[in-house]
Amino acid sequence: MAVDRFTLIPDVVAFVSSDPEQSDQLNTGRPGPLLDLTVESVAFGGKGVARHEGKVWFVADAVTGDRVSARVVKDGKRYGDAGIEEFVARSTLRGPSPCAWSETCGGCQWQGIDYAQQLEWKRSFVVTALQRIGRVEETDLSFPIHGSPNVLGFRNRILVRARAYADGRVEAGYFRRGSRELVPIGRCAIAGAEINRFLEWFLEQRFPGEVERRWRMEIQEVHEAQAFGSHQSSKVIVTIHPAEMPCADLEPVRAALQASPMVAWTGFNFEIREAPDFVFDVDADAGRNAEYVTRPGMFQQVNVAHNHLLRRLVRQAVDATRPARILDVFCGSGNLSLQLADGVRWIEGVEFDSRAIDVARKSAERGGLARTTWIATDATKHLWKYARSGVKFDLVIADPPREGMFEAIIPLAKIAPQRIVYVSCDPGTMARDVGSLIRQGYRIAKIDCLDFFPNTWHVETILVLDRVVEGAS
Repeated sequence: MAVDRFTLIPDVVAFVSSDPEQSDQLNTGRPGPLLDLTVESVAFGGKGVARHEGKVWFVADAVTGDRVSARVVKDGKRYGDAGIEEFVARSTLRGPSPCAWSETCGGCQWQGIDYAQQLEWKRSFVVTALQRIGRVEETDLSFPIHGSPNVLGFRNRILVRARAYADGRVEAGYFRRGSRELVPIGRCAIAGAEINRFLEWFLEQRFPGEVERRWRMEIQEVHEAQAFGSHQSSKVIVTIHPAEMPCADLEPVRAALQASPMVAWTGFNFEIREAPDFVFDVDADAGRNAEYVTRPGMFQQVNVAHNHLLRRLVRQAVDATRPARILDVFCGSGNLSLQLADGVRWIEGVEFDSRAIDVARKSAERGGLARTTWIATDATKHLWKYARSGVKFDLVIADPPREGMFEAIIPLAKIAPQRIVYVSCDPGTMARDVGSLIRQGYRIAKIDCLDFFPNTWHVETILVLDRVVEGAS
């Protein structure tokens, strides 16, 4: 069963999956019936959970305590989905939103919800996953969840939809949740100051043309990379993703962006391979290798301040065992392992994305980091190669994508590192993988949750696992 979301209800765990018995019964194209629902809890995935006549209903944009009139969207045999038509009574957990567009924008689900309550829900998602999916037993699940240093203004990168009308007017915003209807915004409450300053400038521009033009626009705060330890104040890099090709109608847009003193670089998405390097993070806690390089269009953690805590937790887990050889699989551009290079221990990073590996090498070169190697290859195949050849590592860091690393568990266990540091953005696949590692002879030594995305249902988890059974693979 492919788990997509789950929730803790007193006597049931609800799954949305590819189970054929849960096929949609409502597919006529006509509006579904209305239900009067009282939301009892919140599910991973951000939907409220209610019961009606013995069936569980997932209600988009609802939270615990909401009483709603909800329209059925999908009706299965065991559970269904519904959307709010009208609030009968709003939950007392709801307060005033700091964002003027939060009721319509598809970005944040929980603006105006007490932040302590948000953290409690997120921690419960992880506990539920470990208990119900990972079948984790005899483990202390009273671990902490670390709130973000900033609840607003924390994102250093956003992706907006932009539109220029024939008369020159421009709009930028996000799609309404569950639709392709653009919700224009004036600023983004969770974006950084430089991004919002750029947005305000952009919305004042005029780009007349014969036709309406649409594109996606990725905006990221960076420092212009100069010599190591020397860089200018923050600017933005802007990647333009045209809705259609060719994109000659967007050339005036690019020209205007290039001329702005706020913009360090701009170009189309097919030009990013020729883009220069930029320093996106300077982490004083990481010591001499404190600068992290990026390029336009490349994934990085968007909550830079909270990412410093994640690195520190990884470093503490590593330093406690003093490993001589460290393997970082799904390493990206070296976010977690660059800081560990001390010139004595061996660091090997593995990532399928060759651009990310190139950036990791650039960061290592800028910091003068010795005894590091960065390999662009499939992480699972790399683990199998080492498992078959008998190559060993003292410690493995794994930060897989949302789908987890289930196929890599067996070769990882055969390599038999004494300690595994597992970082995950999805409690369901994390619990599945950790449960498998426990059956391969590991135990959970430490768990921490981090809230990288306040006002949404997303949660990050870092688990430290130690090997307790030799030869269990």
